[in-house]
Amino acid sequence: MPPRKPLAADALPARERLLHEAACLFGERGFAAVPTREICAAAGVNPGAIHYHFGDKDGLYAEVLRLPVQDLLQRMSGFDDPGMSLHDSICRFVRPFLFDDGACSAQLFLREMQAPSSIFLAMVGEEIGPIFDRFAALLARHAGLAEPDAAIFQLAMGLQAMAHDYAMSRPMLDAFHPELLVNDPQLEQTCIRLADWGCALVEYERKKHA
Repeated sequence: MPPRKPLAADALPARERLLHEAACLFGERGFAAVPTREICAAAGVNPGAIHYHFGDKDGLYAEVLRLPVQDLLQRMSGFDDPGMSLHDSICRFVRPFLFDDGACSAQLFLREMQAPSSIFLAMVGEEIGPIFDRFAALLARHAGLAEPDAAIFQLAMGLQAMAHDYAMSRPMLDAFHPELLVNDPQLEQTCIRLADWGCALVEYERKKHA
């Protein structure tokens, strides 16, 4: 990661500065390794600001994790609209997982996926679990099933994981075969291809249960 400059003291309100600096510091070194005083110093606020805005360090971390998830859920909103085609639905669901805007949250979530904290797992259960179940239900409906079975849940996880891995592993893929994505910098063509594969796999499950 390139050297990071702390935000100017008046660039954002104190609460937003705390969230920004905490996300970057937690992403760089992990939750346990970052003292609250360092976060406050980086944000240019007094040491009691975390208690005032978030209650404690756990509360700050929960909000740091929640905000990018809320943004992701907003961007995939409406993916299971009954009037939408399966291909368009899969595209809308996986597209937010494909793109890394360079924010500190990408590094933070990679760290959490490798060694998940109890705060992260609770947030995943509350925020991401229900939307994942809706995605599985969508795939089940198009496969002709009343509800998802184990194969459908695995398919839902596989599509999500493939999209997520493109964003997380992009530097490795560019190192192996830089020509593959040179004409697809925002991974839009990749998103369409993942949806193509998803439709083919749903059709496979539909035929299996016919």
